[in-house]
Amino acid sequence: MAAVKIFRVLGIPVELDISFLILMVFIYLLTYLGFLSLNLAVLITLVFVVVVIHELAHSYVALRFGVKIRSILLLPIGGVSRMEEIPKVPRQEFLISIAGPLTNIIMAMLTAVPLMLNLPGPFRPFFGDFLAVNLVLALFNLIPAFPMDGGRILRAILAERVSYLRATRIAANLGKTIAAMMAVTGLFYNLFLILIGLFIYIGAEQEYQSTLISSLLEGVTVGDVMTPDPVTLRPDMTVGEALDVMFRKKHMGYPVTDGDELAGIVTFHDISEAARDVMVGDVMTAEVVTAAEDEELTSVLEKMNRHQLGRLPVMGDGKLKGIISRTDIIRTLNLMRKGIE
Repeated sequence: MAAVKIFRVLGIPVELDISFLILMVFIYLLTYLGFLSLNLAVLITLVFVVVVIHELAHSYVALRFGVKIRSILLLPIGGVSRMEEIPKVPRQEFLISIAGPLTNIIMAMLTAVPLMLNLPGPFRPFFGDFLAVNLVLALFNLIPAFPMDGGRILRAILAERVSYLRATRIAANLGKTIAAMMAVTGLFYNLFLILIGLFIYIGAEQEYQSTLISSLLEGVTVGDVMTPDPVTLRPDMTVGEALDVMFRKKHMGYPVTDGDELAGIVTFHDISEAARDVMVGDVMTAEVVTAAEDEELTSVLEKMNRHQLGRLPVMGDGKLKGIISRTDIIRTLNLMRKGIE
């Protein structure tokens, strides 16, 4: 779903998912109409502020370790620091993960000072709400289950003693157990717990699968998997000629070359609605995302996911060397999985 950039901190764009924006507008509309109290609307806004600070703490520590942060995305269920890659060095992951909850605990302690001094004034309810929001967010995120910070903290501690993959599996299994307990409890006490349990269960499984993939593909490069010397099309070919090649070779995407130069890439989707006498150069994608022969498959898979692409031309020494598709990577993964079963 689309997101709206609202501001930038530490060079990091902070974005609101459109569903979050709709939710906030809806809440304040209900407040204006008198269905919700202003205090509740302000409290929900406080949650938004605290989540931003929480994610900024993660991002600041991650930046100190050289991790690139694409953005901070705010969703109705919380915030996400979109890091290019979470460090596999246990100490670094531990410090990045604990930064968020620790920041919330520190803010709660600072907020408690005027409350303990029993200072009068109109801001006293604000201090109480701010303290409560920080404590709840810190405690929730310290649950030792993915995708919360507690799951990553647990993995970092375990990874000092066992392999990263095994540490992930242990933390993920614990997370799924906690999720199941929450769901069962929710049947008797609060149905919202079932939703939280489902969220945790899915997050734990996704984290394990992601780590399994990166572990299996570690050290495997594009050159090991790509299709060398791929069939290419020319920009001066007609769509009709290109379709003939596609039906004969049975591939869905082809690099377009002009002499020795990569000019673009064209897929069946690009030409399926074009007239047969239109030139390939008029329907191809000229701005091509490419892979390098010595690039690791994990990096290429992340690039494909980020740009929502199914295949990438492979370049080496400034020339087209091959093409790699998502199918090639999945096939490699399946073979490696069979090797460890």
